[in-house]
Amino acid sequence: MLRKKHEFKPDRTDSGTLSKLYITKKQRLSLLKWFLFGLGLLVLSLVQDVIMSRFTVLGSTTDLVCGGIFLISLLIGVESCAVFALCASTVYYFAGFSPGVHCIILLTALSIFLNILRHSYLKKNFFSVTLCAVLGLMIYELLCFFFAIFVAQTSLHRIGIACMTCLLTGVALPVLYPIFVSIGKIGGETWKE
Repeated sequence: MLRKKHEFKPDRTDSGTLSKLYITKKQRLSLLKWFLFGLGLLVLSLVQDVIMSRFTVLGSTTDLVCGGIFLISLLIGVESCAVFALCASTVYYFAGFSPGVHCIILLTALSIFLNILRHSYLKKNFFSVTLCAVLGLMIYELLCFFFAIFVAQTSLHRIGIACMTCLLTGVALPVLYPIFVSIGKIGGETWKE
């Protein structure tokens, strides 16, 4: 008997291209960690713009996103810090929250410098990480302030507002520290000090 040309054919046994995409448990946990860091910065930007922008103390408010970028950068390794700070500061600029394009360079360079300083001379603990984050925040705010003076957007007598912003954000960093430390422990630590 002659076979018909359009006879039933069984399904293919291979499961397609998605079966070739294999992600290990450690890679999934690493992706979850970076997703939660990004989500944390998104929440900080929403809290900053929706809630904290309505409350001022002596004309200044907090700068939670920059504090979060410094805090996360100090909790991760130096290599990861450079990539994270560059990506986070670029998103921060293009989201419209930043004072200008100079924030990309300042946040990235200060994060790398402070991370190297902390890894070289200080142990990884609450005090050293928050101290370095507040130091980075103070340098960042003052450099942004002097850049605004240079381009004639503000005057020198408003330096107290920049210092008060550092102080208010520095008070918020100890609250954010345990949250970012617990997120950073997802997937294991790359290096134990």
